[in-house]
Amino acid sequence: MAANSASSAAPEKSRRSPLPWVAVVFAVALVVALVLTAFRRRDPEQAQRIHADFTLILDALERYRADHEGKLPEEGNLDEMLVPRYLHAVPLDPWGRPYHYASSDQGVFLSSFGRENQRGGTGDNQDHTNHDGHQQLLR
Repeated sequence: MAANSASSAAPEKSRRSPLPWVAVVFAVALVVALVLTAFRRRDPEQAQRIHADFTLILDALERYRADHEGKLPEEGNLDEMLVPRYLHAVPLDPWGRPYHYASSDQGVFLSSFGRENQRGGTGDNQDHTNHDGHQQLLR
């Protein structure tokens, strides 16, 4: 009988509180959110500058087109086309490089390919064009 009573008494499972794990998950999520917010704050400033530059360049191109019987070069160096008659100087992207320019029957295309100057990417490496939802003067 003593053997029976010993085998029927199973050891109790240890019940640990999930609170430490919840706290760790919350802390990690908070750190990730803060880091992502810090990166997002820089990008809008750069995007705002890029699109302000696009507006300036597009305005100069509009004046160029008015002086050239409604035509724009298909592509080329913006400095050669616009300075000094239409702009004092063509702005550079936030990383010190000229903006990419092309035009066709469908309109003008201005772009910056971000910090790494390669197509695609996110954050500082994100592409920006005059067709990504911001003001467009030329079509």
